[in-house]
Amino acid sequence: MARASRFMDPTSIGPSEEEFAQSPESRWIRKKIKMRECARFVAANPKPDFTTGKDTLCFCGLPFYKHSRISAIANSPPSAVTWSWKRDTKLLPTDAFGEIDFVGYEDIQRKYVRMDAETKMSDVLHLLLEVWGMKRPNLLISVSGGANNFRLKSKLKDVFRRGMVKASRSTGAWIVTGGVNSGVMRYVGEAMRDYYLTAASTVPVVALGITTWGCVKNREDLQDDFGSGLWPATYTMTPTTEVNENCLDPNHTHFLLVDNGTNNQPGAEIKFRVELEQQIANIKTGNSKDDVFIPMIRLLIEGDVESLESVQESIRSGIPIIIVKWSGGLADLLAYIYDSAKVEHVVKKYLGATRTRSHSVTENAMPDKLRRAIEKTLGSENLEKHWRALRECVYDRELVTVFDYHSTLEIDVAILKGLLKANKDQVFDQLKLALAWNRVDIAKSEIFTEDKIWPPGSLHEILYSAIKQDRVDFVDLLLDCGTSIIDFLTTERLLMLYNTVSDHSLLKDLICRLKRKHHSAGRDITHKDIKRLIKMLIDINVEPYATRPANRSIQVGSNRKKESKLPFEDLFLWSVLMNRQDMAKLFWKQGKDATAYALLAFGILNAMATKTEDTELRNSLIRNAEEFGDLAMGVLNECFEADEKKTNLLLIRRHEQFGDANCLKLAIKSDNKQFISHPACQDFFRNVWMGNLALENGTFRLLISPIFLGIFLLKVKEVYYNIKETPDSQISLTSDKCNLRRGTLERQINLKRSTSDTKENTLYGCPKDGTLKHTSESMDGIKKKKLQGLLWQLHRIRSIYTAPVMIFAHSVIAYFIFLAIFSYMLLVEFSEEMGSCELIIFIWILTLMIEEMRQFCSTSQVRKDEEFTRVALWQKFLKKKKEYWSDSWNKVDVLTISLFILAAILRFCPSTITAARIAYSFCLMSFFFRILHVFTVHKELGPKIIMIRRMMIDLVFFLIILMVFVLSYSIATYAIMFPNSVFSYSLVRQILRKGYWTLYGELFLEEYEGGEECTHNATIYINRPERRCPEERNVGTLLMAFYVLFANVLLLNILIAMFSNTFQKVQENTDRLWHYMRCSLIYEFYNKPFLPAPLSLPIYVFLMIKWVLNRGCRVCLDLSPDLSEAQDREIMQWENVIADAYTQRMKRDRENSMETKVFEISERLENITGRMREIQSSKDIIQHLNRWLDSLDDKISRILKDARKENNSKALVDIKRKKPILSTVALRRSSY
Repeated sequence: MARASRFMDPTSIGPSEEEFAQSPESRWIRKKIKMRECARFVAANPKPDFTTGKDTLCFCGLPFYKHSRISAIANSPPSAVTWSWKRDTKLLPTDAFGEIDFVGYEDIQRKYVRMDAETKMSDVLHLLLEVWGMKRPNLLISVSGGANNFRLKSKLKDVFRRGMVKASRSTGAWIVTGGVNSGVMRYVGEAMRDYYLTAASTVPVVALGITTWGCVKNREDLQDDFGSGLWPATYTMTPTTEVNENCLDPNHTHFLLVDNGTNNQPGAEIKFRVELEQQIANIKTGNSKDDVFIPMIRLLIEGDVESLESVQESIRSGIPIIIVKWSGGLADLLAYIYDSAKVEHVVKKYLGATRTRSHSVTENAMPDKLRRAIEKTLGSENLEKHWRALRECVYDRELVTVFDYHSTLEIDVAILKGLLKANKDQVFDQLKLALAWNRVDIAKSEIFTEDKIWPPGSLHEILYSAIKQDRVDFVDLLLDCGTSIIDFLTTERLLMLYNTVSDHSLLKDLICRLKRKHHSAGRDITHKDIKRLIKMLIDINVEPYATRPANRSIQVGSNRKKESKLPFEDLFLWSVLMNRQDMAKLFWKQGKDATAYALLAFGILNAMATKTEDTELRNSLIRNAEEFGDLAMGVLNECFEADEKKTNLLLIRRHEQFGDANCLKLAIKSDNKQFISHPACQDFFRNVWMGNLALENGTFRLLISPIFLGIFLLKVKEVYYNIKETPDSQISLTSDKCNLRRGTLERQINLKRSTSDTKENTLYGCPKDGTLKHTSESMDGIKKKKLQGLLWQLHRIRSIYTAPVMIFAHSVIAYFIFLAIFSYMLLVEFSEEMGSCELIIFIWILTLMIEEMRQFCSTSQVRKDEEFTRVALWQKFLKKKKEYWSDSWNKVDVLTISLFILAAILRFCPSTITAARIAYSFCLMSFFFRILHVFTVHKELGPKIIMIRRMMIDLVFFLIILMVFVLSYSIATYAIMFPNSVFSYSLVRQILRKGYWTLYGELFLEEYEGGEECTHNATIYINRPERRCPEERNVGTLLMAFYVLFANVLLLNILIAMFSNTFQKVQENTDRLWHYMRCSLIYEFYNKPFLPAPLSLPIYVFLMIKWVLNRGCRVCLDLSPDLSEAQDREIMQWENVIADAYTQRMKRDRENSMETKVFEISERLENITGRMREIQSSKDIIQHLNRWLDSLDDKISRILKDARKENNSKALVDIKRKKPILSTVALRRSSY
């Protein structure tokens, strides 16, 4: 059977068996791993004449005929010759290794090897870790206990399976068992099966079976005659008849089959297993300095004499054990002795530290009650030896944990508590264990107790490991315990965290692309790489903290290490780029500027989602981005309900770490339409749009006010001046525009100046810090009076003409005048000589060109601290071009101006005057299309522009499909009807013309029918193709019928369906789209000069002179006010309080949600169900006992009944025998 599997399917996919046989794994095993065979036959039960028969058994357990490789046979009696496996066996290259395929189970191959019992442990570890590629475990669980005929109780079985699955999920554990399909080993295998069926975790779990080769049922299936291994070995599980033979368990992952040359004699693996477990426990979980030695624990369920030896060896080696109470056998014995023993506490000093150990004190003499239990469990032989071993096993109470499966505690918790209990003096090792298991609950209850004092900086390495391993709860716990995040996060640690990213991750891929683009050397991630990456993703200058100004430096040892100014924010950014959502939310809650950072995360995650082809990763990134978008909206909602004025300031407050960007800019850069549509943002933009005009001005007034210059129709917000009661009676202007609850910020022009320039920026008379002052009728030392007279009229005129809404209205009117003049010039006045209208158009378009240049130069604003840095001009130009080109309307403007320049060049050449007219016509069309941009101000018309743009995209894809049908029909039809045509431009035009215009109902029936003047004479129609008569008209007509059916009916209806789908999608988000479009429009007209083209030409000249006088410092138009440090801190703290309250409320809502309650109810039901099963099991036992007693009663009744019948029959016989005597007595009585 074993050999047949080698040649089952020669066409199977994957490496052939010959390739496996020549693999490095196969070569290493053949070289290093040996097996044992009996080399000396000694009869176990020799015949009286000491002759050897064919079936005579040797002491090794094999019959005589299987000793095929020995050269000499000893026929001496056993009293004269003894047999020893170390002396009487010989080493040979192993003949059993490869992969096992269990018949009837899932197609997963398990590694196995037959090896000598004295194989070097270094070779065994090399086999496991290097050859088989097993990952180092975080925990080693050695399971001992019941073997044959062992059955777990139903509740214990459930508890055991659930606990082993939890322990396996928590860590990449190795579980070591006997590896056979019986006893407790079978239940371990079933637990591993449940793990792989239910675990969403990718943590590998190893179930390593170590058993005696000679006790494996059907082991011949695993042997290979050629010594090349079996890949795979087909292994069949059959019922066992031998006492000590068992089949291997199919749910184990690896098998070490220990061979000492014996057959059907268990126990060869005991010493080997103990040595291997100790060797594994002496290596570390990894190669870093914060890794610990692999923790090991032994789990005892039931058990016998062999289990006692294993437990005793574990205790001597300092390995903790978990005793499962009420599982029977040895476990119950040890649990009873442990619980009943007296406890003695011993205090010792070790390396200057005081340590307390607990010991069990038991009597030297064996109690009678225990004697009977020991005899029943371990046998009547060697009672005193067993008693000493039992006492030794429970002596060190720190190494022993008794687990009662009737309690609410789970096995995985008991295992971790046992490990912590055994290592209670090594607190940091305890923390690393709890961290490896991700059991923050155990860490809270067992490690972070009130009597523990943690020196400053002692938890930094643990915190680093927790962050790196994405242990969110542990990070939260360490922060709650007072770990200083400012002292923790140095530039070295942050870079170490960035460089822990996998080489196959999206972040690493994006960084590598940037490095190749910028020709950066090295593979390590730097702060500059992160800055470039975020700039690429959302076009925001997020400054890496290593180069951020005002960073503190502290002395640590002999080195000075930079600390982060914003540690939580830097870690938040790392978590977002690593797509660790829970960790990012934790640092977001702990950090500042909640709204801004949530918007930043929204933009980064959405941008990263567009950079990957992995659908699952893309969906994860989008889902996480939406969650941060909801968080930003939630905080903004809470702020807006609390204080509208402060919310407006929050939206436009500058953030130095984002290149002075505010929340609105972050929302626009991240394309967060939902945030822009929030009432707080729209209220702010509405105020900006109206400028200093009163909100009471209706639409009708705004529409007709340009006709009357707006002076007499429009209302302007009232303006007051403050009179301070001081000797000099200083006067300063203020207005309702300074109170953002009622008004808005007016346009400000912040000129970038040198540091010596101390002139303050103002908001047109409102001090920059006045935006936070609450206007009232009476203030301390200040009186407020209304502005009147000439100043009021001047302010009124300026407010009307500088309001963005009025700038927009004037620009629209001027634009329609421009189109009218352009149309008149093109229709009436255009000639070789330039007229006055054309000259006006030239000046007008020159002004438009200057405005586009201004827009181009105003993009990609640099930060204040970068004002005088030397940046390559080419890089600056590329940044500006990218931002300018991101607006579709700018592309239209560039195309239109380019057409006009082409037309202007052509019109000065008399020979190209017609071409100039055509170019002018196309240019005019483009200018007319530009009117669509004006419609974005209207709530109904604005979204229609989006519909048109998206439908054009649908149309492009539809045309690609349509052209397949058009070309196939046109070429086929023309080839059938007009064969052997002469190739020319006319031929191509005729082919495409027929297929395309047929879509619109032009069927060209006259061409299919042929005219009266058509001819078949090639000499005639070669010069006049239209005279040619069509051939095979019926076929052409049939093709046209099918073409019209498919094209006009099917494809056009598909196009209509595509348009309907696009319309529906846009219609569902009409408000968001319109708010976002209007936002862009407001920004555009907020920054425009107050006079429309071409009247704005003097303003551009003035701005150019200003730019030259300021030595190249360009004018920066901004909505953000310059807040003082105190005001900025006030807004930030207020936002933090609101964000904390919001997160706490969300947490309470989540705890009180229906899903949480359903989960809690399901857990309670599960517990109740378990108790009901236990009760039902008890009832079943009682019913079984009752039935047994009833049957026993029946049997006793039958026995008694039979006995009575037998007694009655005997009495009758006696009576018959004594009848004469009785008659004589009767006669005597009668005679008297």
